[in-house]
Amino acid sequence: MMAKRIILAAVLAGMALFAWQSISHMVVGLGEVGIREIPNEDAVLAAMRQSIPEPGFYFFPGMRLPPNATKEQQQAAMKQWEAKYTSGPAGILIYHPRGEQPMSPKQLLGQLAGSMVAALIAGFLLSRAVGSLSCFASRIGFVVLLGLLPSVMVHFPYWNWYGFPTSYSLAALTDHILGFAVMGAVLAAFIKQPAT
Repeated sequence: MMAKRIILAAVLAGMALFAWQSISHMVVGLGEVGIREIPNEDAVLAAMRQSIPEPGFYFFPGMRLPPNATKEQQQAAMKQWEAKYTSGPAGILIYHPRGEQPMSPKQLLGQLAGSMVAALIAGFLLSRAVGSLSCFASRIGFVVLLGLLPSVMVHFPYWNWYGFPTSYSLAALTDHILGFAVMGAVLAAFIKQPAT
């Protein structure tokens, strides 16, 4: 009986989380905080089309290490890389040279599925902890804390190592806290201590 309740709660909570994510990104704009457009975009995109033919996740500047590099070659490449990285530009690029459809049905269904899986995991963990979480607010708080774990483990390193804007990182953290609170409210309504 409890397993069916968790699955039902996860489906509904996943849908609620997906709805929040839609509102957060399309109405509130949390997903765009800290993101800027490239100046002189047409010229930059033309150069990218000519220079980068393959889609991928690019980190620059690169080290340009030859295959089977010796220790001396690795040390020399590291010194050159540090000088290039220090003088700039440096960054990361997620690149699709042939473009793709924005907000495709595949992407939307993938996001919904991911939200439901997150809700299922959170629901399972909540069901194990519910004995010590007597009130509705404490159950929501438990789920919010679960949401903080991946946020801190992903967004802090992106901010720390890759230089993601502070405003972007804080907006993403806010989005996750609110999203997990919405999901937690649905889960907390279904997953609770049985009445004695």
